[in-house]
This record gives sequence, C-alpha cells and structure tokens, in this order.
Amino acid sequence: MNKDKFSRTIDKINVPMEKLMEREKVAIFQAKKKRKVGRTTKRSILVACGLCMSLLGSGFFYTGMAEALSNIPLLRPIYKDFRDIASDKIEHDQLATVINKQDSHNGLTMTVKEVAYDGNRLMVSVIYTGENGLSLREETVGFNYITINGQPIEPAIGSKGQDEIDSNTIIEHHQYTFSTYNENDDVIDIAVYGEDLFGYEGEWTVAFPLEKVAGDIAEFYPAVKTTTADEVYSLTADKVIFSPLSTRIDLTIDYPTEKDEDDTWPWFEFIVVDDKGRVYDKLKLQAGMTGNYGHHMVLTLPPMDNIPQSFTLNPSHTNSEGFSEEIKELELIVPLNNSK
Repeated sequence: MNKDKFSRTIDKINVPMEKLMEREKVAIFQAKKKRKVGRTTKRSILVACGLCMSLLGSGFFYTGMAEALSNIPLLRPIYKDFRDIASDKIEHDQLATVINKQDSHNGLTMTVKEVAYDGNRLMVSVIYTGENGLSLREETVGFNYITINGQPIEPAIGSKGQDEIDSNTIIEHHQYTFSTYNENDDVIDIAVYGEDLFGYEGEWTVAFPLEKVAGDIAEFYPAVKTTTADEVYSLTADKVIFSPLSTRIDLTIDYPTEKDEDDTWPWFEFIVVDDKGRVYDKLKLQAGMTGNYGHHMVLTLPPMDNIPQSFTLNPSHTNSEGFSEEIKELELIVPLNNSK
C-alpha cells in the first residue's frame, strides 16, 4: 500500500489553545473531509501517562512471546490510560477482546493487545518492545496504520496516542468512529501495519479477524430542526444511536452553497446536555465530519446504560477574535421518543 496515501501533508488550522489544553490527555484528530482543496483537520497530542511496566529483558524476543505478554503487569488497560470515551464501559462490561498477537523481528516486537468493535467505533491497543530501546523522537517514530478488510479506514473521528512506559516499551491506542454506522460487517478483518518504527528498520504486520461485541442497540430518528433568523444556517438532528461503545448523534448543517465554493463553511463546537442535566463536553464529547464539506457532522458521547428522554445541543463557533461564542439561535432540543 502506498505510504503517501496515509501520510498527506496537513495544512494549518486555527485551533484555540484552550481547546488543546482541555484535550491534553487524548490524541484526537477530527477530520473535515473532502474539501475542495483537499484539506484535512488533524488534532493530535502525545499523552503522558506516568505508568510503570516491568520487562524481563531480551528474553521477550523469541517465538511464543504472546503468552508472556499476556502477563505484562500494566497497572490498567491501555485504553484507560488514553481516556478512551468508552473506557469505563469497556472495563466494567468486559467488552475488549484480548488478541495478544505479535510480529517480532529486527529487534522490535509489535503486539496487538486488546481491541473492541461495535459497528460504530473501533478501538485497538498496541505494545511495542525493543531490544535496544525505543524513543518517541519525531525522526524515529516511523509510520503505521490500520486497515479493515484490506482497506484504509476513513472515519468521521479518529486518533492515535502513544506513550513511553520505559526505555524499551511504548504503548499505543487507536480509536475510530466510522463515517456511517454499521458500514462494516459483524465480522471484519483487521490488520495493523508498521514501517521503520522507533528507529528499527523493517515492516511489521499483525492481522486477525474481529467480531462485533454483543450488546443492545437503540436507534432514534428525531428529525428536529432549527434555523437562524437570517436563514443562513440551519441544524437538523437526523438520528441518535446508542451502542455498546458510544452514543452517536448524526447532524445535518445547512448553509449557503458559496461557503463550499470558497471553503469558508462552518465548523461548530458543541456542548450536549441531557434531560437530567448531565453535561457532555471536553473529554466526554468528540466531533467530526463525513462526506463533502461540512454538511454532515457526527458527535460521539460515552455509551449509556440508561437512555435519556432528550438531549439539548448547544453549538458555538470561534469568532473573529479567536474566542468561543455560543449560537443561541441554533440551540436544539432532541427528543428521544421516536425509536426504530
């Protein structure tokens, strides 16, 4: 597969520092996909977890290492350290599938530790161990990616976070929200690829089948809409899906066609509040775009055992002075009583 297809140049965007600070423990990119100029938005922060991990030296680099890796004394699952939006639910309901499959050569071992998939989201945790040490220095990190059924993932939301456990060990967490719910089958083929990783030359591949986790799915189609007084912008809540790994809200944002043509279409930030007053923002909310320009937005919230009666969506945008400004006209109450 062509590396350039996975590592295109990312152009500069206006990201408020306060928003970066809010998400300093999570690596998130939120893609504004398929702009006319081919621009992609990427927000990625390497996190510092402060964990310790004991290794048994060079004895780890031999055939059959998977069994030994299953007993590595991580203080808690990797997805917990990267604050995956579903981490509490994954741990409580034991939704992660333990893989412990590896590719080991040239002094580096890449091991896929745990994964989870529910049709809407995919989570993959990876451990790297190196005979001669590992480093996250930019010039040595290398290149890696994940495919589903042999194809690159084109998500609405995705991220990759990495952290050094010690001088010989790095953990990595990938998480994706797909562009469309259930766009893949119940059983999928996952492959994790690496090239020239952390100063070690070569290529690594770990491939395995993965089955969707069992759990209740609830779909709602509220089809409620609000429009600004000048009729420039409108916001429609198309559907809300509750699944084991997330709560997904699909939105349609309408605006004048010329904003597509001159590439000035809006990117709204959201705070979501349920009928009990629980607030979802910062680390409890992710947002991304699918399709052309900015018409289809996806919000991802943590999974919920109890479905609320409604959500209130509070949109905002960054004004000309670089500050977040609420758009009260587009506040939208989304009732959850029209289920499929």
